[in-house]
Amino acid sequence: MTETRADQLVYLSNRPAVLAETLNYVRHFMPWVREAVVLAPAATHERLRDLTPDAVGPKLVSVDEDELLTAAERGALSASHSARNATLRRLLYERGPVADVFLQSDDDYRPLRHIEPSMFIADGRLISYACHDLALWRRNDTTYDLVQHSTYLALSYFGAGHLNFASHMPQPIDRALFGESFAAAMSLDPSGAFCEWSLPLNHGRFVAPERFGEVRTYRTMCWPRYPHEWPYWRRPEQYAFENFHPELYAAGGLFAGLATALDENAPAQQAFAKLSRWYEFDLQAGRLRFPAGVRDPWRYSGSAPARVLRRGFFRTAAALRRVWEYVGLEERTALSELAGRLDALEQREPHPQPQPQVRDSHAPRRKQNGHRDRSD
Repeated sequence: MTETRADQLVYLSNRPAVLAETLNYVRHFMPWVREAVVLAPAATHERLRDLTPDAVGPKLVSVDEDELLTAAERGALSASHSARNATLRRLLYERGPVADVFLQSDDDYRPLRHIEPSMFIADGRLISYACHDLALWRRNDTTYDLVQHSTYLALSYFGAGHLNFASHMPQPIDRALFGESFAAAMSLDPSGAFCEWSLPLNHGRFVAPERFGEVRTYRTMCWPRYPHEWPYWRRPEQYAFENFHPELYAAGGLFAGLATALDENAPAQQAFAKLSRWYEFDLQAGRLRFPAGVRDPWRYSGSAPARVLRRGFFRTAAALRRVWEYVGLEERTALSELAGRLDALEQREPHPQPQPQVRDSHAPRRKQNGHRDRSD
């Protein structure tokens, strides 16, 4: 049996400077990646090669958008960012130098720690990371949101699972199953405006559950960009990747004063400094307190008069929350103590050993669709 490997990263990018920095993070934290395939406009390729000499990262394989697409296909590309990306990936995987199994990524998905290949493939099965359930995704503001909704409808129509795998971190992809998923969805809507993450990873589990391991909770910092921009479905228990936003490193950003490029001398300390700021903001904003100097999206968006009103509102809301915290202190303490006692009892209680079951060989087998989720 041939070993299943995913040591090829596949990117879409028109930002050579951002991708060059990301590939340096990959070189340091994912040294087992042998190749990076990049689909980009022709004008960016030379700049990218100048910024990524072979000595500082995986082998770079450039694919020119103009050579990949026909003139008719270029003219038909959607103005929607998400729908355009889905079309480009579909055609790249049909025609480009892409392995049978690879890691799909974007130019701003940066590892924060050493990553092992077993994070993506274990016992020959592909491991995927979900950030939400599409049935519960109610945002409807961006093209990202629109393709999640169309993807949910298609998956639901097929009877497949509908987790949100657009988790802003690399995911292992089976090239054949990716194509099969889009062929099925485009039989419903020929536009192909579906999510290139959520569609193939849900549909793949539906038609070939044996190819996949259990779903895990995603591991991405800065998805959402700031903590509390939307409610978590499952909170990451570990941050392994950063969803890089250049504006977070500018004045007023959460990471202002930190370098965007990898600190070759102290990469772990650099990553930990980001994680510490992210965690502190999460704790403070959850209590309606905001770190000084950070232009958060709640108090600093909109016009100048709107910003003044927003800041006044949050000052009042924070004061009211402190009153509520004091009034409810006794009840919350009692609940916390009860949870602790239950946890102690659970740990002391001996668990019965599972008894072997004899299955009727003529009974129908229950289909395993791989949609169970666990937090690892």
